[in-house]
Amino acid sequence: CGERTLKCMNPRKRINSLDKPETDKAWFWDRVEASGLRPLLKTNYNHVGSGLITAFTERWQPETGTFHLRIGEMTITLDDVSCLLHIPITGKMLNHAGTSCTMEEGQDMCEELLNFSREDAQEEFDKMKGAHVSFAKLLEIYHDNLNLALEAENNEDEEAETVEFLRDCTVRAFLLYLIGGILFTNKSVQYVDLIFLSYLQDIPLVNTWNWAASGLAYMYNYLDRASRRRCGNHGGYNCMFQAWIFAHFKRYGQRFLDENYTNEDPVGAKYYLLKTGKWPYETRTSLDRMEVDEVTFCPYEDHRQMRPFQDISWYSGWIMCGSAMICPHLPELFIQDAFDDYLTENYVTEEMRGPRAEHGYETEPGYIAWFYRVSHPKIWQPVGGNPPRPANVEVMIEEDNANKKCDVFEICKTVREERKRDSSDGKKKKNKKKKKKKSKTRGEEVGPSGQG
Repeated sequence: CGERTLKCMNPRKRINSLDKPETDKAWFWDRVEASGLRPLLKTNYNHVGSGLITAFTERWQPETGTFHLRIGEMTITLDDVSCLLHIPITGKMLNHAGTSCTMEEGQDMCEELLNFSREDAQEEFDKMKGAHVSFAKLLEIYHDNLNLALEAENNEDEEAETVEFLRDCTVRAFLLYLIGGILFTNKSVQYVDLIFLSYLQDIPLVNTWNWAASGLAYMYNYLDRASRRRCGNHGGYNCMFQAWIFAHFKRYGQRFLDENYTNEDPVGAKYYLLKTGKWPYETRTSLDRMEVDEVTFCPYEDHRQMRPFQDISWYSGWIMCGSAMICPHLPELFIQDAFDDYLTENYVTEEMRGPRAEHGYETEPGYIAWFYRVSHPKIWQPVGGNPPRPANVEVMIEEDNANKKCDVFEICKTVREERKRDSSDGKKKKNKKKKKKKSKTRGEEVGPSGQG
């Protein structure tokens, strides 16, 4: 991983240049607003820092769904998505089977939901090699339906059902273009999976789906892939990923605050990005030297009036974007103290929780070895400009020694040294045995009298 820089997908030009109806078209904007997805139009950046995202992705651990940093573990939570994007974080998660629908199902949905004929849909599927629609074709479908809807509403002879059908098709094409180009950005950045159209069938019920959890699972899935050394591209909503970095780590990224930003907008919309460095070398070093006071663990306190904290953000378990993308969401690894207090007050008593592991030897078998293998336990010399260490640090060290607290990394270090000693002692014993055998064979060759 040390020699690569991920290619981070960012379809912002496609989204920002999207033609939209005038604001007086209430039939369009009321439907889009009711879907809960309209804030996605405001959270797209002109530039995405490939070096910055690469350095963070290298510290992602798929087994826990967290970034392993020098200060501990952190992750993108449902509360982050709620504040950064202002999209729904409650409701049913997307539960489709696999990653795509069949071509026959895609043809049916195109004809019934997008006013796109089966023959044209099949031709598009042949080009895309699957039940996918390119962004260019989807944009064409959107404009065709929009023009037909505008003509139909000005035609007094047109039936009301036809007008409503064309309006619904226009909104579905727009929303599919929006979620396919933002929340569910694949590595090709060329097409949208038609499987997502099935969730837009009933427009008044679009906001009942948990778009935040499914979009986060989609992001987790691409983080899992990008953390592997041979992966070169990074899909998912990278603008949200970078906004999360900006919110929690003030030192990273060159950006300004947007002058037009208000608290009614998503937090992700407050930043105006400049073009950043492509290479991740400096970010890697700074992540290895990071101090706790450089991290903002609660960056949304001044935004709670617009986006209150919701209990669903404490959900710990599996989140999904279809059966092929199921990932762990473990906020307790990131905000342990607050999570413990919340569980104690609302659900779990101290007796139910059981004893807490305070030392390395009290953890589950194999955990310390795994943590030592996947984390980044590095010790650096003090860097100029870093805050001074606490004045009572010597007292703290003496108290730890008095309490005989075991350091995890000292245990691992001791185990490794003992293994080396055992291996070296074994080699010495083997050499001694070999020498004894050689001396015996020589004695037999010479004989008892010393003559051959």
